[in-house]
Amino acid sequence: MKKIFTLIIVAMALHLNAQQFVSTTPQNRNVVIEEFTGINCPNCPDGHMVANNLMNAYPGRVWAVNIHAGNYAPMYYPNFNTTDGTAIYYGFNVTGFPQAVVNRSTDYGLSRTDWATHTNQQIEQTAECNIGGQVIIDPETRTATINVEIYYVSNSAASTNYLNVIMLEDDIIGPQANGYVNPSQYINGQYHHNHVFRDAVTSTWGDAISPTTAGSLISKTYTYNIPETVGTPNGTSVNINNVSFLVFVTEQYQGTPTRPILNANELASFLGTNQNIYPYITGIIPNAVSCTNDKELNVTIANGGLQSITSLDFEVTVDGGSPQAYSWQGNIPSYNVSTVNIPVTMTGGSHNVKVEIVKANGSNFNTEETVTVNSVDMSIATIAGDEEELTIEIMQDKYGMQTTWEVLDTDYNVIASGGPYQYLSGSTATELHEEKVTVSDGDCVMFVIKDDGGNGICCQFGEGYYRIKNSQGTVIVDGAGDFESEARHLLSVMKSEDGTQYISEQICEGEDYTEYGFNIVDPEIGTHQYENEYNG
Repeated sequence: MKKIFTLIIVAMALHLNAQQFVSTTPQNRNVVIEEFTGINCPNCPDGHMVANNLMNAYPGRVWAVNIHAGNYAPMYYPNFNTTDGTAIYYGFNVTGFPQAVVNRSTDYGLSRTDWATHTNQQIEQTAECNIGGQVIIDPETRTATINVEIYYVSNSAASTNYLNVIMLEDDIIGPQANGYVNPSQYINGQYHHNHVFRDAVTSTWGDAISPTTAGSLISKTYTYNIPETVGTPNGTSVNINNVSFLVFVTEQYQGTPTRPILNANELASFLGTNQNIYPYITGIIPNAVSCTNDKELNVTIANGGLQSITSLDFEVTVDGGSPQAYSWQGNIPSYNVSTVNIPVTMTGGSHNVKVEIVKANGSNFNTEETVTVNSVDMSIATIAGDEEELTIEIMQDKYGMQTTWEVLDTDYNVIASGGPYQYLSGSTATELHEEKVTVSDGDCVMFVIKDDGGNGICCQFGEGYYRIKNSQGTVIVDGAGDFESEARHLLSVMKSEDGTQYISEQICEGEDYTEYGFNIVDPEIGTHQYENEYNG
């Protein structure tokens, strides 16, 4: 693997405005959990779940690095072993699996029951340095240009520190002993390995950097060729769409490893080319909850070209129908992202929605993102008065700490929420939780229930469910617990003209939570058409 780099080190006193990516404001220390694991390790899925929960608790501040090495990491396919990963494993006193070092604050592996304590300690400390940067990946050549900046807000205890840049990969499908223990990564009988250590872009223990005194700025650029496969023999292919680059600074050599970690950061990544104009769509989400046909799509645009993008022409096509045109003007600098809100009209039923960029900066262009739409549940809550108090029932399963829910208004403001709940003893234990939420005539609200475990609130861990009832005890929404990661229900609240209460409900099957609509005919109020919010 080729690793080519250039190094520029400057003193901040001479270049006050030199930094492009890194903040100069003091920050607390971020955390790297280097977990030693293997596909034959029976307890490792539980370790993966512990690390995932810490990442979820501190988003953008904690990163797990799964290093496959040792007796539980075989060399047969899929071989996740790497030379650098094995060296890191032998650099620490690892006596069991899974164990981890948290910010390399110890020279020995910690049991998974200790990871949270050490993470919480590290996360509250002030870091000596901040880290910023970005990665530009050319999809044709698989070349990653990695720009890193380190700014010292205070003096390091050592005159020389060590810059570490590593590549991780998500969603590598392969076997895993007892993978079912971690249901969020065990899908259809296969384990999806995440944040797998794939390579060190720098030397194994980092590249020496100095000065390390307050006010110093260090800038470094690496040109790195992302390999087609990693692992010898029996390696696995590398998907450039699933890789990420994590950067951390270690203080000094203490025995074999450099440690402790002073700070860490994951670099923003962009697909980029040598073309002047190269916009592409990275995400589509709804801009608001809506109970009408008038929608607004929140489309994230990345600029992977060399020039700023100042105008874009879009066409949105629903089910192959007539394109709905929208023009945007603004400014997206090179290797930056921006959000464009695109209005669109959708009727009832399931849809295929295509968002296409047809012009960029006045020139013809063609890139698109198509979403296959499946239906979700839709309920109409008809109330007798101006307001109604709804009861939300959540019957949790054993892993209540994975379950949360919320009720959103039309601007995605949270008007009610609950969870996470407690972990329950007993293999199929359950516990009922009840919450109240008040809605008014004319409201359009979305109920969203999520399970971080990815297996809902059911089955072998306890038969859970969720329900929404009106003040008379009538069930508006009756949801089974097998919703996997997420379920959504749109409720349109309306006042009955004669003061009576009734509920109309239509249920449409579907795994994705996106746009749909249908007509409901009721003898009390006539025919009404409602649609769920598109969520690409």
